[in-house]
This record gives sequence, C-alpha cells and structure tokens, in this order.
Amino acid sequence: MSRIRLLVAAAAMAAAALPASVSAADTPSPSPQQQLAQLNAQLNTDQARLADLNGQVERSQADLDLLGRKLADDQRQEAELGKQLAMMGKLEYAQPAFGLTRILEAASLQQLLSNIAQARLVANKERNLLNRSRDLRRQDEQARQQMAMRLAQVQGARDEAAQVAARTLSTQRSAQDAALRARANTVAAQARATQTAPQVVKWSGSGPYPNHFSFGYCTYYVATKRYVPWFGNAIQWWPNARAYGYPEGSTPQVGSIMVTRESGPGHVAYVESVSGSSFTVSEMNFAGWNVVTRRTIQLGGSVPIVGFIYGQ
Repeated sequence: MSRIRLLVAAAAMAAAALPASVSAADTPSPSPQQQLAQLNAQLNTDQARLADLNGQVERSQADLDLLGRKLADDQRQEAELGKQLAMMGKLEYAQPAFGLTRILEAASLQQLLSNIAQARLVANKERNLLNRSRDLRRQDEQARQQMAMRLAQVQGARDEAAQVAARTLSTQRSAQDAALRARANTVAAQARATQTAPQVVKWSGSGPYPNHFSFGYCTYYVATKRYVPWFGNAIQWWPNARAYGYPEGSTPQVGSIMVTRESGPGHVAYVESVSGSSFTVSEMNFAGWNVVTRRTIQLGGSVPIVGFIYGQ
C-alpha cells in the first residue's frame, strides 16, 4: 500500500512540473528591438550615474582644496604663535615680570600693584597664546580626518565609475547596432574620465593650462580656455574663484567665465564675444558629453545666470 502511495505522489509531482517546463520553453526570447531598448535604457542609467559620480568627485576635490588651504593657514598661524611664545619666554627669563626680588625692590604699594598687574598681563597673554595654539592643533586634526573621508569618497566614486566602464564595454561588445556601439564607447570614455586622477599643478605662465577637471565636462572645457586654479562643480566656481582672489560681476566680458544654474551641479561657459546686451559663449557638455557648441545669450533672458568670473 505504501508503495502505491509513493508512486501516486511521484506522478503528481511530475505532472505539476510539466506545465512549468513547457511554459519556460514556450517563453519567447526578446526581439532585437526589445534588446536594443533595454541596452539603451541601461546606457541612460549609466550616463546619469556617471554624471552624479563626477559631481561627487568634483565636490570632494573642492573640499580637499579648502581643507588643504586651511591646514596651511593654520600651520602658518601656529608657527607665528610659537615665535611669540619663544620671544615672551626669552623676555621673562631676562627680566621676570614678578618675583620676590621685585617685591622687595618696590618703592611703594602703587609700584608693587603695578608689578602684579604686569605679571598678570604677561601670564594671561602666554595662556591665551597656548590656548590658541592648542585650538589650531585640534582643528588641524579634525581637518585631516575630514580630508581622509573626502579622499575615500573620491576613491569610492572612481571605483564605481570603473565598474560602469566595465559593464558598458561589455554592452558595446554584445551590441549589434552600430549607433548603440558608438554610444557605449562614449559612455565608457566618460567613465574613464571620471576615474582619472586630477593633475594638480601650478601654471608656469606659458604653454597649455594645467587642467584638474574630468575630461568631457563643461568645467574641463573652460579650464582649457583659461587658467583655473580652484576646484569644484560648476556652481561651486562662484564662491571658489572669489576665495582665490578672482574678481566677479554681473556683466559679461570677453574671456570671462559665465556661471549658471542650468543643472543641479551648475554649468560654466567661456564668453567669446559681447555685443550690447547679448553675448556669445562656447561650452562643452551642454548638448552632450565632450561636445563643444556655441550659443548667443541675452542678458535678463531665460538663462539663470549666477554671474561672471573675470581674469586677474
């Protein structure tokens, strides 16, 4: 009896499994048009992610630059405070501000009180200098920790861009459509540009400008037209250029940099010519990544202009 039950159960299981296998076999594979649509959708997602990753890299580089300049300023202040403390120590050693000898030498109560007041002033100044020096050291430690975090963020974004590049190249190899292969090549190049470490060097005053921005973006293009020592996304150029001593204003000039709010991370362009209340700019990544275009803009028009960065 038990053998019969086992046979019945096995038959039931086989019957239940049969429709599933038939159903799977009957499922049609995606058509070439569907595959093309899926690959295009994946490339759209990858391109949007790369734009976000590049924004993270540029923001982190700007933060790193700010922290680096703060550290250098703190170190200069600390060195100056050290000199002042050393000078006060020498003066105190040569002529103590207050002691038994000076108490005995005091000709009057008023002179004694004056000596006490002087000793307190010296002691307070030394204490204030020491406290400022300790505060600067503490701030430096915090800045270094923040710098380490920013570096980790930059590396993480670049690592993710490398993964996007690998996936896109795989798409490029499997794609049969020529237009899709060309687009996959562009996205892979965009990923490699985000991975590239910036070239942080000073300009010698002649030759090509050093460019520490990711290739193919608006910031990169403008930095090929002018020396740009600051860092950050396009929208960060407005405060960051000012921190480097570059004048700014609301009037376009030939050779100035236009900063706009035309996207989340902003947009920058190079002013080529000015005619009355209109001006012409050249720019990259307005029509597409690594694509240079020109347009004429009217002051007071629909373009959300932040302002213009002039030369030094």
